[in-house]
Amino acid sequence: MTSKAAKSPAIYAVLLVGGKGERFWPLSTPERPKQFLKIFSQKTMVAETVERINSMIPKTNIHYVLPPHLEALLRQEIKGVKSKNMIIEPEGRNTAPAIALAARTLRDKPDAVMVVLPADHLVSPKKTFISDLKAAVRLAQKDFLVTFGIPPSRPETGYGYIEIDRNTYLGRLGFKVKRFREKPDLPTAKRYLKSGNFFWNSGMFTWKVSAIIEAFRQHHPQIYKGLLAKQSKEPTKRSYARLEATSVDYAIMEKASNVAVVPARFRWDDVGSWSALERHLHQGLDKNTRIGKLIVLESKGCIAVAPEGEIALLGVRDLVIVKTKDTVLVCAKDRAADVKKLLVRRTPVKP
Repeated sequence: MTSKAAKSPAIYAVLLVGGKGERFWPLSTPERPKQFLKIFSQKTMVAETVERINSMIPKTNIHYVLPPHLEALLRQEIKGVKSKNMIIEPEGRNTAPAIALAARTLRDKPDAVMVVLPADHLVSPKKTFISDLKAAVRLAQKDFLVTFGIPPSRPETGYGYIEIDRNTYLGRLGFKVKRFREKPDLPTAKRYLKSGNFFWNSGMFTWKVSAIIEAFRQHHPQIYKGLLAKQSKEPTKRSYARLEATSVDYAIMEKASNVAVVPARFRWDDVGSWSALERHLHQGLDKNTRIGKLIVLESKGCIAVAPEGEIALLGVRDLVIVKTKDTVLVCAKDRAADVKKLLVRRTPVKP
């Protein structure tokens, strides 16, 4: 008699740990991007991501895709991480090459299930996430490429959307995907919200190793030949730089026919800009959101971040103010998503 445990697939997690540190600048930088910051709790976001899954996926099965300069930082944050679990990406080429690089590491385990998670998302509660992840694993065992769809709570224009096919309900596990939609304008986002057939694209995925390798073979031959074909050589910085810098959504998910979505029952936020702090941190009666010491007089609706020192506000509204040792950012709150545009104009100050 075959035991239930014997039927369970081997599950590996792939955490995407790279990043330019742009959207939470100046607190985040290329040397310490958002996933290594303690913004929403006393733990870094990458440590929280590991803790979220370790009841289901042992640390020995958790891999990290990251650039070489973040290797030492990861070792500091995740104690005991092995070199074999770090997949060093020669340079950032977006999520499709990064995921293919991870699939290359696991290609001798074709029947294993691979869970791909960005290391800088807020997800809670843990128990609900694990329950939904188990549903995704069951769909992945049926050779679906699975993503999590987040039920939209507002007409958000900053996220991509997933349209479900309600005619192909996959039991209690989820739905087949009808199509992926780009970031919409506001009227379109309102229509998506009203229809009930659209979910936010979470950027979290689950699939069998063999299924994602086959998907690259069918839909992106260049990346397949460069990283996943049997005759492909170990990537060098030069060969990796020749791969198309593209997302796995464009390269695979929008083209494949075997894509399924698990509607998320957990709370999720990709915390894409400083304005996300208002959704997760306590606000005072003055509606100001703060990290660190804040002195306030006749000011309302501001986000103030000062890990060291203090910020004083007088007679201002709806600003983001972030103070670090070397830099002070001040911007209108409704422009927080554009902070990375500043970095193009920034000239480092020479000592």
